[in-house]
Amino acid sequence: MGAVFVPAAVTREVLGWDDMIGALRAAYAQPHLPQTSVRAQARGDRNWLRCLVSAPPACPVMGAKVFGIGRARRASYLIPLFDQETAELVALVDGLHITALRTAATSALAVDLLAPRRALALGVVGSGAEAQAHVRALARVRRLKSIRLYSPTAERRERAAAELGAELKVSCAAQSDARAAIEGADIVLAAARSHDETPVFDGDWLRTGMLVVSIGSTIPEQRELDAHTIAACDLIVCDAVAEVIEETGDFIAARRAGVALDGKMQSLNDLVQGKLDERVGAARLPMYKSVGAAIQDVTVAQIAVQKARQRGLTTPLPIELEIKHV
Repeated sequence: MGAVFVPAAVTREVLGWDDMIGALRAAYAQPHLPQTSVRAQARGDRNWLRCLVSAPPACPVMGAKVFGIGRARRASYLIPLFDQETAELVALVDGLHITALRTAATSALAVDLLAPRRALALGVVGSGAEAQAHVRALARVRRLKSIRLYSPTAERRERAAAELGAELKVSCAAQSDARAAIEGADIVLAAARSHDETPVFDGDWLRTGMLVVSIGSTIPEQRELDAHTIAACDLIVCDAVAEVIEETGDFIAARRAGVALDGKMQSLNDLVQGKLDERVGAARLPMYKSVGAAIQDVTVAQIAVQKARQRGLTTPLPIELEIKHV
């Protein structure tokens, strides 16, 4: 079977939340080696290229997501997949939509293991593609009894609230400020970095029993959470613990402010394997913090290739890489 290309429109068409969440659960249920997923970034003059690489233990393929932002403020994403046994190229996948989908599906997996098993109220800060994908994914693991949503642009938050409410058949109300969106929520979703990189809500607004999900700060320049939020959360589960601590603006600022992180930073891998069950039960204010990891990209891209092949939606590649025996 030759290598194929899967366009972005096809990934959006064939990927379903339950498939993605299930595959990610299987991926994180396997013990991860320290180098299961790694990342590197090169910077130029107002442009950069980032590469996330993974060889997932529960997947037939290994691969990378390579994506860059050019000086013209344009971005593109490519996921090459290789057979883990033969090293042959399996597919090239346009990763444009996969980033938002895999992030949301992974967050849903974490929420399923961290949140109470009952109908929950969701407070959302953000109305873009990532925020909307998260609302849809969370609705697959918990019944949402209400959604309150804030973002700075009234037109966007009103439109997002109307669309999500109609699609999910749940009350979804746009709010004029972040505090109103968060007040009374069981899950607080932060999916909207501010343009000036100030935190998007105040940790004083949080209450015991809430679950915070944060996805908007992934590099040192970015801020989404304030130091008070990070200090208040007594269990912080991360998809990549070291990267969250060392490479996100939120946690860099919290450490500078003297916030102690020892003991409360835990991995999603351990959570899915059941190693944190007692900690979860005792947590007063847990958090799931995501920076994204290549294991998520590769796992979801592999599903996209499989589904697209089944439906005849792939494009054969007129290339064949020469294999070197080593």
